Amino acid sequence: MLSNISRISALTIALCVSACTHLAKTPEGTPDGPLGTPGLGEGRVGKLFDCFATLQRKSPESLYWVSPLKEAEGYYVTTQFQHLPVRMYSGHEIIIFSKELAAYYWMPGAEHDATGSVPQGFYRVEAELPEPGRTVRLRLDKRHPSAFVLEGQGAEPEGTVQRILPRKLLEWIINEELHELAHDSLNFQLQALRSGLPREQVASVMDDGSVASSCRNISPRLDTAVGLLEDALAAPGTTVTR
Repeated sequence: MLSNISRISALTIALCVSACTHLAKTPEGTPDGPLGTPGLGEGRVGKLFDCFATLQRKSPESLYWVSPLKEAEGYYVTTQFQHLPVRMYSGHEIIIFSKELAAYYWMPGAEHDATGSVPQGFYRVEAELPEPGRTVRLRLDKRHPSAFVLEGQGAEPEGTVQRILPRKLLEWIINEELHELAHDSLNFQLQALRSGLPREQVASVMDDGSVASSCRNISPRLDTAVGLLEDALAAPGTTVTR
């Protein structure tokens, strides 16, 4: 994943040197890479993870491709990618991450820049966590071109297991991916309200205020999503019990 992203970053830097030399420093909130989310500053990254984790816990169906690791508390695995610069790696790699650490993993057959061949089929892998000395076993099914489906976790009595190793993921990439996950989940709730599904089902995700508290004041985009969701919940016909 890194080499292609690095080339994009290098091109971005070159363009900035030639056209933006009047800037004294990089504007606050700009990640070390292209296409950063405005307003997503370093001080908000921990809160961003908490926002994601709250949404995943309260509404796992809204982030069905992200799962907590049963044998490694605090870690998650995502089997497809949402942030535009890394979408091309879906179907070639997975990401395992926690609040402090993140790594990407080439699935068997993958190579640099989403090349190589990762055929559709069933994969049993043992993934070394970003912290050395710990591993988890995953069973993944690639039955679509650009996504894996997590079918199970833990050891199996039979079947060949392939070892996959962590490759350090740049912080700006995991931060942007977390931002997309949070926005996707919030938007899922809003779409559910607007599609006529039982409003109480969505209200139950928001009723204790933890989603709004976790996800507000991270970025203007998430603030807007939270605000739109609260507006829809406050509309006539919705009762939220606190």
